[in-house]
Amino acid sequence: MERHRAVERGIAYLRRTQDDTGLWQQDAYTGGGFPRVFYLRYHGYPKFFPVWALARYRNLKQTNTRATAFGM
Repeated sequence: MERHRAVERGIAYLRRTQDDTGLWQQDAYTGGGFPRVFYLRYHGYPKFFPVWALARYRNLKQTNTRATAFGM
């Protein structure tokens, strides 16, 4: 499998920024809303997507192929 520097840097960033609870902090709002009225924050984003990216990276690296065997 071809290794791309951007992927390696992204995985390194996720590993470096994971906190002591095993999650990632998210200071900014993640959704729309009405400026100065309300903003949306999707609390699952910093929990789900980083873990998904790390799992996908691990799975692709272990199989040494670009195709995924299951769903991701």
